[in-house]
Amino acid sequence: MSLATPFTTGDGRAGLVRPARARDGRAALAIVREAAGEHPRTLTVTVGELWSARLWRRRRMDWGPGGVTLVAEVGGEVAGSLQCSRGVRIADSHCARIGLSVGSPSRGIGVGRALLTGVETWAREHGVERLELGVFASNERARRLYERLGYEVEGVQRAAARFPEGDLDLVLMAKWLR
Repeated sequence: MSLATPFTTGDGRAGLVRPARARDGRAALAIVREAAGEHPRTLTVTVGELWSARLWRRRRMDWGPGGVTLVAEVGGEVAGSLQCSRGVRIADSHCARIGLSVGSPSRGIGVGRALLTGVETWAREHGVERLELGVFASNERARRLYERLGYEVEGVQRAAARFPEGDLDLVLMAKWLR
């Protein structure tokens, strides 16, 4: 597998999904910071809980059996990032959990789809059969994308996240790759 996969955005620009490098930390964190401040909320993390660039670099995962951190570039700039961690116990080592953020200028043009396609390549290469994620019930755009890519709703955690503006339900979704 080539670790860098080109794609074309919905508006015709060249994009590239690749494993994240240490120097991608600030750009990836800026996207997460933007999303963490949005209302309605799209992430369970708040701005005060964001990693530092140093911690992001330490937690970044190369393309390996335990997981991967991917970025999508559009026009040479990081437009989105994805972190995927494989289960560490024998019983859940066939599963991996995804966290995904796309910068607001790059939403709706295929960046999320490209990142999810990239993580599926990683999963198949490393024998992961099940990809899991959680999405707020109110994040309809993301839910539609996941459903179009074959993720199925497996349940809802009521009031799974508590914020000053109220509780949010988390929709649990998964895709089997076998």
